[in-house]
Amino acid sequence: MSGRVRRMSAAQVEALLKRYGFELISQRGRHRKWRHAVRRLQVIVPEHRGRQLPLGTLHNIFLHAEIPTSEWMK
Repeated sequence: MSGRVRRMSAAQVEALLKRYGFELISQRGRHRKWRHAVRRLQVIVPEHRGRQLPLGTLHNIFLHAEIPTSEWMK
């Protein structure tokens, strides 16, 4: 593993969040709010019209969602 964030679209990120028990709570414009009720975590995922999300945004989403690095690092 080289320690780099893997490039992903919003749809790929949301699929990963669902796998880890997050549920879509609300949407405002192109930003979707995902929440994990048991662990009391919340993240916002922007929709960039099918494009890949910026690496910093991906990193921030996954850190706040407490998803293991093996899922999103190369």
